[in-house]
Amino acid sequence: MNMPAVSLMPNGNPNQTCIDACVKCAQICQECFDMCLKEVDIKERANCIKTLQDCAEICSTSACYMSRTSGSIKEVCNLCAAICEKCATECAMFKDQHCPVCADTCKKCATECTNMASK
Repeated sequence: MNMPAVSLMPNGNPNQTCIDACVKCAQICQECFDMCLKEVDIKERANCIKTLQDCAEICSTSACYMSRTSGSIKEVCNLCAAICEKCATECAMFKDQHCPVCADTCKKCATECTNMASK
């Protein structure tokens, strides 16, 4: 079975850049979540771990809203940007190999979502 190149829409999805950023952020947050659970200082990471879950979920939801060109994209993307910023701040507190990468990914996603919400 062949998968579509990027979108089924004739001229591509106008929200594709932000969709891609949200999907990548959800993936990285889930991976960081898994890695944080294996760290020795897990108790100090409790808030970060919860925020990673929130971020992954809102990013997935945002990608779905944009994929179907919902009328609520701006509201969802504003919330997604705020949660991504919060997640970036939480992850930036830890200096292991995965959290700084996650923080950077969250910042990029927040920027894309902010841009989307301002359209």
